Amino acid sequence: MIRGSSRADLLAMPAVLLGFHPTDSCVVLGFEGSMVAFCARLDLDWFVTHFDQVADQIVSASSQVPGCRFALIGFGDPDLASLSVVEMAGVVGESRTVDLLVTDGRTYWSLVDGLEPQEFTFDTSSVAAQAVYEGVCISADRAGAVAPVETSDPAPEELVTSSRAVVASMSDQETMELLADLVSSAEALPAARALLLAVLVEDEDRMAAVLTQLTRATSEVAWINLAAARRVAPPESEANVLALLGMASWLSGHGAAHTSCLEQLQRIAPGHAVGSLVEMVHRDGIPPRRWDE
Repeated sequence: MIRGSSRADLLAMPAVLLGFHPTDSCVVLGFEGSMVAFCARLDLDWFVTHFDQVADQIVSASSQVPGCRFALIGFGDPDLASLSVVEMAGVVGESRTVDLLVTDGRTYWSLVDGLEPQEFTFDTSSVAAQAVYEGVCISADRAGAVAPVETSDPAPEELVTSSRAVVASMSDQETMELLADLVSSAEALPAARALLLAVLVEDEDRMAAVLTQLTRATSEVAWINLAAARRVAPPESEANVLALLGMASWLSGHGAAHTSCLEQLQRIAPGHAVGSLVEMVHRDGIPPRRWDE
């Protein structure tokens, strides 16, 4: 558990929670007591482009948090960032907002108390120090955070054909056992085994089996292995792998990856059954703990 006690720590928290350093962003931190219950990142101009959609999503997410209170942080151009967080304060309710901060990356100031700007450096915050100690990976930007779920280098057709032949030669029980081994492997999957995983989940029943076995406790390992499968997946496997990867991203706290999987699914397989589930938990702001209940 990473703890903070200052505004500098509060400013550092989004990078730890999102897995990348936000820029040109409005970040919403929802608190239950002193604990961060959820973190959402929006483009600074969200109130111009997607006001109703964003407002509904934030209100829905906060309804899952008893006594939810908010810290709102704008990253980027001071004028637009200030306007963005003020608009968000209007959505969540100013009485429920504990702080409104704006930073240009070098200094920060509060829109609540009007104090003079203060210097801010992520690396010198106690939150950053704790993140380093606990081995938290923070990418420089969103592109780095979503690269594992967006990188695609499909295996050659002859290898895909060979993998499908291997699966076809196995009994149902053998395929299920192999599937479980691949999803839960603690060792990094080499490309050949990652391809086997991608081919196995082409089958709807096997995809459903993986879905039902995902928990918060198992999701991080599953996420790593499904990301490996996503990299080598042929087009026929891509949608099912992305759907499972989207659910694993949600359960394991890879928020940017979760959103990316959803965006990719909407492009290549709109209406996908599991993709609709990925969309629902995103749209309604459902916390991962609800999955295990």
